[in-house]
Amino acid sequence: MNIAVVTREFSPLTRNGGIGTAMRCLCEFLAVEGGHAVTVYYTGRPHPGMALFAEAMRRRGLRFRPVVSLPGLLLRDPVRRSRKAFSVLVGAQHDVCLFHEFMADGLFCLRTRRRGEGLTDMPMGVVTHGSSLWVDEGNGCVSGEGKRRELYAMERECCALADFLVSPSRYLLGWMRERGWTLPRDTRCIPNFTALPGSVPPRPDGAGQDGTVELVFFGRLEERKGVRVFCEALALLSPELLSGRRVTFLGKEAGFRAADVRAMLARQTAAGLQLALLTGLGPDEARRYLCAGRRLAVMPSLRENSPCVVAECLESGIPFLASSVGGGRELAREEDRNNVFCVPETTALAERLRRALQDGNLPAGRPAHTRETLFAQWQELLREQALQAA
Repeated sequence: MNIAVVTREFSPLTRNGGIGTAMRCLCEFLAVEGGHAVTVYYTGRPHPGMALFAEAMRRRGLRFRPVVSLPGLLLRDPVRRSRKAFSVLVGAQHDVCLFHEFMADGLFCLRTRRRGEGLTDMPMGVVTHGSSLWVDEGNGCVSGEGKRRELYAMERECCALADFLVSPSRYLLGWMRERGWTLPRDTRCIPNFTALPGSVPPRPDGAGQDGTVELVFFGRLEERKGVRVFCEALALLSPELLSGRRVTFLGKEAGFRAADVRAMLARQTAAGLQLALLTGLGPDEARRYLCAGRRLAVMPSLRENSPCVVAECLESGIPFLASSVGGGRELAREEDRNNVFCVPETTALAERLRRALQDGNLPAGRPAHTRETLFAQWQELLREQALQAA
C-alpha cells in the first residue's frame, strides 16, 4: 500500500517525545517489515538539518516531506496548519492516510472528504496519543475559552470524522467515551511500537548486580509526569538512605527547569544526595543509559496514555517502578503488574522506593505483547481498509 502519515512529531527531530517515537517506529515497521510505500508529512518545528534528515530517511525506505513554514508560523495556527496539510495531500496519490489527533492536523482533510469535495477515495485513520484537553487536564491547566478551547473541539472532531481509529490503550478510549466523544465504528486498541525494527537495546547480562542502586526519574520534567511527587517522595526518605546515592533526572525540561528540581531537592543534596540532570538525551541514548549499571527507572506520572517509557523498560528488561494510573498497566503481563506499578502518591511512592533501596531487589516486568503481534494487527487493519476502498 501507499501510505501517507501526517505527524507533528517525529523522532529524532522531536527529542524525548512519545508521539515522535511512536510515529517514527510505526512508519519504519510499515515500510521495512510491511514493504509499504510510506510518505511522512512532517508538520512540526522547522529544523536546519531537515534536508539531510530526509535523505537519511530515504535510505531507510521512507519518503520524508516537511509541511512547515520557515519562520514556524504554522506551529502557532492549527487552522492554517490543517489547511496546509490538505493542500499537500490533495495533489498526492495515497491508498490510506494516518493522522494523530493531537493538534488536529487532519481536520481540514477530514471535513473536506466528509463533504465529498476532495480525498474521497482515500481512507483516513486517526492514531490517538492524547489530545490537548487530555494533556491539559493532566497538568491542571484546562482552558475555558480562546484558541486553546477551539483546539480541543478540533481534535475531538478529527476522531469523530475518521474512518477508523487506533488507540494504544483501552484507558484512553475510555477517557474519550466518558466525555461523550463520537468514535468511528472501526475503533481498535494496538499498543505503540517504541523501537525500530530489529533494534531493541538489550540489558547486558549481569548489569545491575553490583553497586549502589541509582534512582532515575525517566520522563519530561513536567507536572503530569510526576516530578513533584517524585521529589516529595525523596524528601520522606531518611538522609542515611540517600547520602552518597545518585539520583538522576532523565528527560527534557518542560514545566520544570533543572533549577526548579535542584531547589526542590536542596535539603537532600546538602545532606549528601548526588543529583544529576540529563536533559538532552534522545530515546535510544536514554534507554542505553538505563540498561547500564544498577539503575531503577521511576515514572510516577499523574496521567498517562500508553507510556513509551514503560514499553521501553519492558522490552529491554530494565527494572522500573511506574504509575498505576492510565494505560501503562496494559503493557505488562498481568502477573507482573503489582511488582512494577504504584499509585502516584507521595507516601505510597516513598514506601516503594524505600523498599527497593533497602532490599536491593529491583522490580522488573515482562511485556504483554510481542512486536510481531502488534505488526500483524496493523497489517490486518490496512488489509481491511484496502478491501473496503476497492
